[in-house]
Amino acid sequence: MTEPTTGSGTLAFLPDGSELAGLIRAFDWRGTGLGELQQWPEHLRAVVALMLRSAVPMTLQWGREGWMIYNDAYAVLAGSRHPQLLGRTIRDSWSELAEFRQHAVQQVLDGHTLAYRNEHLVLWQTGRPQDRWVDIDYSPVVDAAGLPVGVLAIVKDTTERFQSAQRLSIAQEAGGVGIFELYPQSGRFEVSGAFRRIWRLDDEVPVTAALMNSLVHPDDRHSSIASEMESTHRLAYREYRRVDPRSGEIRWIAVRGRAITVAGSAPRFVGIAADVTERRHTEQALVESERRWRRLVEQMDIKQVRHRNVRLLVAQLGEEAERQGRRSGGMVVLAEMLGKSSSQVSRFAAEKPVTPIGDRIAREIEQVFEKEHGWMDHVQWPAE
Repeated sequence: MTEPTTGSGTLAFLPDGSELAGLIRAFDWRGTGLGELQQWPEHLRAVVALMLRSAVPMTLQWGREGWMIYNDAYAVLAGSRHPQLLGRTIRDSWSELAEFRQHAVQQVLDGHTLAYRNEHLVLWQTGRPQDRWVDIDYSPVVDAAGLPVGVLAIVKDTTERFQSAQRLSIAQEAGGVGIFELYPQSGRFEVSGAFRRIWRLDDEVPVTAALMNSLVHPDDRHSSIASEMESTHRLAYREYRRVDPRSGEIRWIAVRGRAITVAGSAPRFVGIAADVTERRHTEQALVESERRWRRLVEQMDIKQVRHRNVRLLVAQLGEEAERQGRRSGGMVVLAEMLGKSSSQVSRFAAEKPVTPIGDRIAREIEQVFEKEHGWMDHVQWPAE
């Protein structure tokens, strides 16, 4: 089929197979600021041809009224607004964006370029409001004299990426985890904000493999993070000491990572880092507490251990008797359980015993209370 020829020539700039190209052909442009389709100037044809052949969402606002043309990729973003947006002005399309778009068009037609990153917009795409985040680049379209006559907008929906990044950031902050990516071929080392805070790095400090190695305590530099990942394609769980150069404080940092392979190669390595200093301090405190406890026990003889254990049982029996409304104390209950008189039991179970607990009585108490053999000979009471 031969394209109609009028004025400046054919409509070959409108590609076959494009939905918008067909809609543009069928649209009556005479009532718009663009004028009759066959009379469109070459600079307008050129930008429309580029736009319709691109897989990237693009839209053209023509003149200060912003007469709108867009491509197939943008139609997907428009949702139920498509195809009614075609040939409309800013004023009568995307009413919720009218002020934003009008400002952008005026700025660009006045000679500026604009770039928005992760711009939050509330759009009515499917009959209800939706929160979307987009990257938009606005550039002028100039005529033969070099004067701006239109505005080309390249649009990218970043909603999923932006929300994923937000969720990841929140998870990192909540879990105290930082992320790093190492690109061995270029030497690039990318880190998250949480990673910088963990390693006490200012935002303006460029992070390199050499820097990370220098931050580790000399005694922990068996191999650098970068060299280990490059040689093994993984970074086993490691805990490094990091000495703060300003305060001299030692922090413990745990790291782990692995290679991300594509087509058999390993173009990058991804890992995580976490500050485990508090856990280390807790572990050290527990070790020291156990050490002190063992020293205390070692200083005691078995008679003292058995007596403290039987006093523990007497106290528990007394509490149980009180809950049951009995007037007898724990000592009386113990005597009843052992089949002995209170005076016999008090000789070894009183606060100040007259005689120590022998092996026979110790084993008898263990049997009555169904304790394992030797229970009376080991510390069971909490430390004071």
